[in-house]
Amino acid sequence: MNDFKLKNKWDAPSQTLPIIFIGAGGIIRNAHIPAYKKLNLNIAGVYDLNPETAKTLAKDFNIPDVYNNLANALNNKDVVFDIAVPADQLLPIVQKLPLNSYALLQKPMGSNVQEAEEILKTCRERKITAALNFQLRFSPMMLCLKDAIDKNLLGKIVDIDFHYSYYLPWHLWPFLEEIDRVEIPYNSIHLFDLIRSLFGMPEGVFAYSNTHPKYPNLSDTKTTAILKYRKDLRCALSLNHCYQFGDKNQNANLKVEGTDGVAFITLGSTVNYPHFEKDKFEIKTKDSDWTEIELGGNWFPEAFEGTMSNLQRYIFKEDETLETSVEDTINTMRLINALMKSQENFFKL
Repeated sequence: MNDFKLKNKWDAPSQTLPIIFIGAGGIIRNAHIPAYKKLNLNIAGVYDLNPETAKTLAKDFNIPDVYNNLANALNNKDVVFDIAVPADQLLPIVQKLPLNSYALLQKPMGSNVQEAEEILKTCRERKITAALNFQLRFSPMMLCLKDAIDKNLLGKIVDIDFHYSYYLPWHLWPFLEEIDRVEIPYNSIHLFDLIRSLFGMPEGVFAYSNTHPKYPNLSDTKTTAILKYRKDLRCALSLNHCYQFGDKNQNANLKVEGTDGVAFITLGSTVNYPHFEKDKFEIKTKDSDWTEIELGGNWFPEAFEGTMSNLQRYIFKEDETLETSVEDTINTMRLINALMKSQENFFKL
C-alpha cells in the first residue's frame, strides 16, 4: 500500500467576515496577508501604534481603512479582529474588544500563565469568540501527521522526537532582550502546542534552556525538554537554534514512531530564515516502503490560511470545533508555565 491520501489543507470558508488588523508588523506583512490573499478574504482595515507603519501596510496592500486610534479600530461590528501585538499588550486589548466579537490572537496568550487566565476570563465574560494563532497545527506537514495518526497508520505511538540544530537570527527581534524567558514561550511554544494537541497533556515535564555567547543579552536560545506520558511513550525535544556553521549538517526534524509505522517530517520552514526551505513529510508503514507525501505548501505562509479558515468556518457553523480556542490553548500556556518552572527544580548533585 503506497497510495497514501492524507489531508494537508484546511477547508476554506464559504462565508467570511471582514478582517481588521490590530498591529501591522512583519508577521502581518509576511504571513497573514499572503495567506489571506490566497483565500480572497476581505481585509478591511488596520491599526498600529505607529501610524506610519499602518499607512505603509495599507498602501502596499490596498487596505481601505487606517485607524488613528485603537478605539476607532475596535468600533466595528461583524468583523474578525486579527491581533498581532507583543504578548504584554494582548490582555489590555482583549479587555477592550466589543461584546460578542470575534478575534484571532497572536501567540503566546499573554506574557505568562496569569495573563492567559485573565484573557480566558475576559473572553468568557464578554462572550468573545477567540482563537490563538498556533498555526503549526495547520501546516500541511502537521495536518498530514494528524491524519496519519487518526487513520491509525502508525499504530500505537511509542516515540516522539524533535531535533533542531540550525541558525536563527535572534538579533532581528531586539524586543526579546527585555524578556525574562525567551526560547520556550516565544519560539518552541509551537512545538509544545502541537504535541499537546495530538497526544494530550503530559503527566509531567522537564526542561532546561541555555544561553549562547553570541547573544549575551538574551535569557535563553536553546532548550532540552522531556514530556512524560505513559511508560512506553518517550517524548523528547533537543532544540539548538544557534548552529553557527552554515547549511551543512543543520537540521529541523520531527520523528513520530508507532508500532506499525513511522513519520519523518523535515521542518524546512525553520531553516535558512527568512528564505525558508521546503517542508517534507515522509511515512513508512508495515505495509509500505518510505513514501513522500506531496504537500500543498509550507508552514509559512500556508498554515496561516488554516487558523483564519477554522475561525471563519466556526463562526458560520461550517466547523464544529474551534481548534485553537482560548478554552483549548490555555492548556498550552499551562504546559509552558510548567516547563519553565521545572528548570527551577533541577536536582542538584
